Amino acid sequence: MKGASTMRRVIIAAVAALFVGSAMPAVSFAQDKVAVKSADQLPRHSYPIDTSASGLLADDAKFKALMDAVVADSKADLAKYDIQDRATLEGYYTFLQAAANLRGDDAEALSYIPKLKALETNEDKKLTVGMSLEAHVAAKKASAGDRAKYETVFKQELEAKLKPLPLDRIRQDLVTRKQQLGMISRELIESSVKSQVDPIVAQMNGSIPGAVASQLVMMKLATEFAVPNAPLIVEVYNHILTGSTGRTKTDIWTPRQVALNTKDGKPVVIGIWDTGVDVAQFPNQLWANPGETANGKDDDNNGFVDDVNGVAFDMDHRNASGPLLSIEPIKSPLPSLLDYLKGGMDMQAGIESDDSKKLTAHIRSLAGDSLTQFQEELSLIGNYSHGTHVAGIASAGNPLARLMYVRETFDYKMIPQETPTLESSQRWADSSVAAINYMKKAGVRVVNMSWRYGRGSVEAMLAAKGVGKTPEERAELSRKIFAIHRDALQNAILSAPDILFVAGAGNENNDLDFSEYIPAGLSAPNLVTVGAVDEEGKPAVFTSSGKSCKFYANGWMIKSVVPGGTKMELSGTSMAAPQVANLAAKLIALKPSLTTAQVIEGIRAGGNPLENDPERLFINPAKSVEWVKAQK
Repeated sequence: MKGASTMRRVIIAAVAALFVGSAMPAVSFAQDKVAVKSADQLPRHSYPIDTSASGLLADDAKFKALMDAVVADSKADLAKYDIQDRATLEGYYTFLQAAANLRGDDAEALSYIPKLKALETNEDKKLTVGMSLEAHVAAKKASAGDRAKYETVFKQELEAKLKPLPLDRIRQDLVTRKQQLGMISRELIESSVKSQVDPIVAQMNGSIPGAVASQLVMMKLATEFAVPNAPLIVEVYNHILTGSTGRTKTDIWTPRQVALNTKDGKPVVIGIWDTGVDVAQFPNQLWANPGETANGKDDDNNGFVDDVNGVAFDMDHRNASGPLLSIEPIKSPLPSLLDYLKGGMDMQAGIESDDSKKLTAHIRSLAGDSLTQFQEELSLIGNYSHGTHVAGIASAGNPLARLMYVRETFDYKMIPQETPTLESSQRWADSSVAAINYMKKAGVRVVNMSWRYGRGSVEAMLAAKGVGKTPEERAELSRKIFAIHRDALQNAILSAPDILFVAGAGNENNDLDFSEYIPAGLSAPNLVTVGAVDEEGKPAVFTSSGKSCKFYANGWMIKSVVPGGTKMELSGTSMAAPQVANLAAKLIALKPSLTTAQVIEGIRAGGNPLENDPERLFINPAKSVEWVKAQK
């Protein structure tokens, strides 16, 4: 399940780096506005289009008409609705700022800076919000159309704004932005639109949803402003960063870790509900089905072939076999793809490594079909590696862990291969119920679920496949499709009270409840949702949150194994959740009689409150283990 493609997200992020700076909006509005408490309650808009997306971007008159219509609707939405989600509000303000830039309305563009700055919850990132835009406006006024003078003034203004700031606090953000800006080019933007947006627009029968229209405006801004100005910003950033190695952060996690030995307790079965596990990497930590052998047959007549260490489902949610996804579609060398995958993680973490530089250079060399192929291969290798990496975290320091996989097959294509239907959702619901029943029978006590999707992604996929005559029709169908799987999954979790389910919150800096994520947003006494903090215990800049998210764990550059045995450092709530699963499994191994509620109590008993948020805790494994050992 995905929204904008990887490359469109990079381009839009680069635009934000140029003019906005990252922001996490959170504002309150007048009481007489219509409250919007979930993504499904947001107003929907669609716009007529009689050409391709690339054709629209090339036609100034048609593009301006579309942009003006979206601006009018966006301002009307903000006037009418009290939107209670920071990420959604950021999207509105960022779009309106981009449109003002394209219209040359500098005063309006600047007016959004204090709004975005006030909405930014990360104090370090707040320091640089809007600086590039302010430098652009100042240079524009001073240069009177002289490009050489514009470039000189722009760099002077930007450097003057950045120099007084504490470099140890802004370094990570500057490095990330610098690398994002280093990727983009006019050719990259045009290729991304032609290969990935044009085919989607062609499916939409002459009308595009507001999300696509807004993306096109951001792509236009990238072409007009980010491409020519990115080298100027990179030059300034390089100058500011010269000689800096960044702040040395205190690692609070290593002293908190606890390693068990085989004499400490009894084996505990951990379910890794993910994209598959390379079982060869865990020879002494596997759950084994006593009634099955790897012979291509269903020896125990349970409907699964070769379910020696777990079960699998294909993209159509039908029973499959094998612990790992097929990577047959990949044509590129796997070692290089893994390097690129790590480069992307380094970039997110604000680390300028050889791998991140390699990724930047490679993306700049791509165009057309080769760009799409690379993104799809990178997505597939990410899926292929993900479950094994998670399994390594969940079982670390625990020889009593017995891993069992439940392999899902997620789409990796830029344009969805499958169209969501009521029937496919019912199959997914049935397979989820079957998976949980299987785990109950196998004696699983902890299940890690580092995946998510929301109703909005179903609606977006329906639009991309040309389903529905109107946005409202798509929305209604998406509700029905989504509800089938959501309700079945929640009921199945509730049916397994002896199992603790651990879900990752998400990496979108948003409210997971507003976005209706599952499984993270489900409500069950035996499910906990986990956000990510960094090595110091501060919320990671990417982590989603919400009322469902009560626990946090380290999700910053976590080293674990990927298929084949390579060790990689990856970041995300996908890496934070299995640390909670790891802790839960250790508590159960030490005291198997613990109920699920007692396991959660033990995790909570050892936790430390987040800064300014005592209701949310980041885990302390050592203290939780002390707690369980003290129980009679």
